[in-house]
Amino acid sequence: MDAERRPRVLVFAYACEPERGSEPGAGWGLVRAVSRFADCVVLVGPEHGPGLRRREVTLGESASHFVEIPEPIGAASAKLHRVTWFFLYLAWLRRADAEGRRLHRDKPFDLVFHATYSTYWLPAPATTYGIPCVWGPVGGGVVTPLRMWPLLGLRGVCGELLDLISVGLMSALPATRRTWRNATIPIVQNRATLQRLPDSIRASARVLNHAFFTEVPAIRRSGQGGPCLFVGSLVARKGPRLAVRALAYAPREVRLVFLGDGTQRSGLSRLARRLKVADRVVFEGQVSRTQVFGWLAEASAVVFTGLREEGGIALAEALLLGVPVIVLAHGGAQTVAAAATDPERAALIPPGNIEVTARRIGEAMGRFMHAGWTPGDPLLDRAHWESQLQLAFQEALTSSGPNPGARVRQP
Repeated sequence: MDAERRPRVLVFAYACEPERGSEPGAGWGLVRAVSRFADCVVLVGPEHGPGLRRREVTLGESASHFVEIPEPIGAASAKLHRVTWFFLYLAWLRRADAEGRRLHRDKPFDLVFHATYSTYWLPAPATTYGIPCVWGPVGGGVVTPLRMWPLLGLRGVCGELLDLISVGLMSALPATRRTWRNATIPIVQNRATLQRLPDSIRASARVLNHAFFTEVPAIRRSGQGGPCLFVGSLVARKGPRLAVRALAYAPREVRLVFLGDGTQRSGLSRLARRLKVADRVVFEGQVSRTQVFGWLAEASAVVFTGLREEGGIALAEALLLGVPVIVLAHGGAQTVAAAATDPERAALIPPGNIEVTARRIGEAMGRFMHAGWTPGDPLLDRAHWESQLQLAFQEALTSSGPNPGARVRQP
């Protein structure tokens, strides 16, 4: 067999679409990265089909073929709540596995890649094909720092406890443990998730956050004297209360603009009034991705106070655009921000006492506003992380397997 032929890869990517944020954008970036050295058949959720077809016509993506796997009846209603959406995803995964096996029988694959919506505590059918498997990037290991729990509120604390119990039970399932053992190369989003795996599995795992592969458009930035931004849902786990508290410690000229909406918006307004910073807080509500990039073009910095983040797509987008970031150094956000090529423009604030942490974030807001940096090169080296992904595939393919002839060219 030709040692240089491109591998044939089956990809599970429930969320995958160009020009989208969050998980779909990360899925698209991962598929694009793998398509540079492999021929991919990608199993995707039906909502992403139209966007993928538009991109395929525009760019002629020849290295990837996308197969839409239908969802069960009632999918739209199931997506209204994260619990029902979880069960919808499990149902979709069963259908995708059936189609994947049919495709594998017709024309065998060299490797299976589970790319999106992958958690360390959930069994993955991608590891059961009897061929090399790259599993991940998987998350699910990040928990809110205990000293930050007062920011969650009663409802948030109850949710945190329920998640801890559920994850503990799911990770103990024999099927989950088999997934760990069967994965040729596990890829994890962050070190918190890495620590959840047994020592024997950690030895072969890679820390490679999916946010490293997101794509951004080219924009012209000024970024001098503009506001600080908070990009994300206004929910407890994103830590917007911490951002408002931090503003109280920032210089008077610093403004904080929230791009997003959620259940905490009214509470944030009350908190801003109580801290006497209401005149410096702007709630833009839910905005389009294009509008977010417009705001990023003018921002002095972007504040990321996520208490329980596995990755950080918005964070990676800011870094790729060269925007300074202020990050609560915890979980996946810490992994992404620590990869910044210019540490001077990435302030990592360790979580601790809430007021001390807020003060340090506020001081960083003022520092970035007065720094006067002009737009520069991207603060993430995507080429480096793509080469790391390529090396993981190379290692998986050269392990014992039924198709050892397929090889990935060395970067």
